[in-house]
Amino acid sequence: MTYHVKTALLALAVALPTHALADWNGAYVGFSLGTNTTNELSSNVTGSFEADSSTALGVFGGYTVQNDDFVFGGEVAFLRTPDLEFEVDGREVTFDFGIFDLKGRAGYVVNNILFYGVAGFSRISEQETGDHANGFNFGVGADYNLGNNFVIGIEYLARRAAFEDGIFDVDLDLDTLALRAAFRF
Repeated sequence: MTYHVKTALLALAVALPTHALADWNGAYVGFSLGTNTTNELSSNVTGSFEADSSTALGVFGGYTVQNDDFVFGGEVAFLRTPDLEFEVDGREVTFDFGIFDLKGRAGYVVNNILFYGVAGFSRISEQETGDHANGFNFGVGADYNLGNNFVIGIEYLARRAAFEDGIFDVDLDLDTLALRAAFRF
């Protein structure tokens, strides 16, 4: 009988969710390195219109609040994509985009890993022409707390924005997959 009670208690202890080992409360700053892809474009440009992938370099900062295993917060990020290439009717055109993201974050902590989703506002500016597009973003990510306030992670972010009243009108779907490193205060 004692064996069955101990076995049942052990099974219950293993089945209960573990509380977060890391503290996710507070401010953080960091940098990111990733790649952008453009998987869908619609434009008033006639002929073929294709895009390549490009490098994404960025900085970000935010603040999160933890309630048990749930984490909520906000983040501001700025990325630069200096080499986004498009092919328009066989002619290669390179854009230098500056991207500003304002994101809300909500996530769940398992041990030292924060799994999260994001959604928010994006502004994409072409650095040479000054044209800009406003739109929205959404995505998912995971951060791993290394200890001593250092965090590494990965994030996928999709942006949907429209350039209008510029050199040409373009609806841009810009997706970014980035590795991230941050320091928490």
